[in-house]
Amino acid sequence: MARKKKVVIVDQELTPTVLYTKKEKKGSIIWLIFIFAIFIAVVIKLPDIAIYVENYFNPEVTPPVSPNTPDDDNEGEDDVPEEVTEYQLVEGLQIEEDNFNLSNFVVADNQISFTVTNTGEELIDFSDLDYFLNLYNSNKMLLQRIMISDEIVTIGGSVDLVYDLNDSNISIISFMEIPEEDYPAHVLDADESGNATLICTKDYETVSYHFVNNQLLTIQDVFSVLATDPNYNTLYSSYQALAATYNTIGGIDSAVTVENNTLYFRTNINLRTVSNGSFNNDIYYPLNTDAKIMNFELEANGYTCN
Repeated sequence: MARKKKVVIVDQELTPTVLYTKKEKKGSIIWLIFIFAIFIAVVIKLPDIAIYVENYFNPEVTPPVSPNTPDDDNEGEDDVPEEVTEYQLVEGLQIEEDNFNLSNFVVADNQISFTVTNTGEELIDFSDLDYFLNLYNSNKMLLQRIMISDEIVTIGGSVDLVYDLNDSNISIISFMEIPEEDYPAHVLDADESGNATLICTKDYETVSYHFVNNQLLTIQDVFSVLATDPNYNTLYSSYQALAATYNTIGGIDSAVTVENNTLYFRTNINLRTVSNGSFNNDIYYPLNTDAKIMNFELEANGYTCN
């Protein structure tokens, strides 16, 4: 039989009897703090741990980073808008370009005139370029844009140009080259099949451009002259000569008629069958030309388009 521990009872009033004394271990608090710190660290790092585990089990292939090339270093430079130089329209104004200059600006009788002088070493053909003269009033509101086209300036030569004005209150002008890719977008109202028409008018002429999905397919050009017009006889002869020339080109049908005392010169062009370069007319654009090009350039050539 096991021997029982003897309990010593002290015969003193209000003195507690000690049955067992437990010694406190000094290292227990330190371990508790250590475990608590680990717990906090795990909670804080839990998102990173989750990402690490996800990447471990579902690795993604990261493409190697290629070194920068000269084109990479210049990336974004073309997005910086070019500063447009504005000129006060004053006597003696001269605009200098790389190989030509503009001078002798005069505004009179609802027209603006100026001289283009070739200062370079090569012939200048403006039909191959996209230069525009922009006209503003004193509040810098654009009054009109004029496209300089169909002009050839020989080496050392000059040409005098005259254009009609919509508004003669010109105070500021600018002259700049605008490439086709920078023309503002112009989306036509089309039917369910994508058919749409852009109609532009100027003087005797009404030209209709027919599109499918905003791409040019056919052109109808109509000149109408009243019998009382002082230019009637001259225009009649000119239109007949042009019609005869156009009718020799496949894909073009042209005719001159007189109806109700009005002379009509109609030309229909099917760009799907006509050969490129078979006729020379700036307003007869090639097949699939975007509507924005015609709208921008024709309005800069004095047409009203809608």
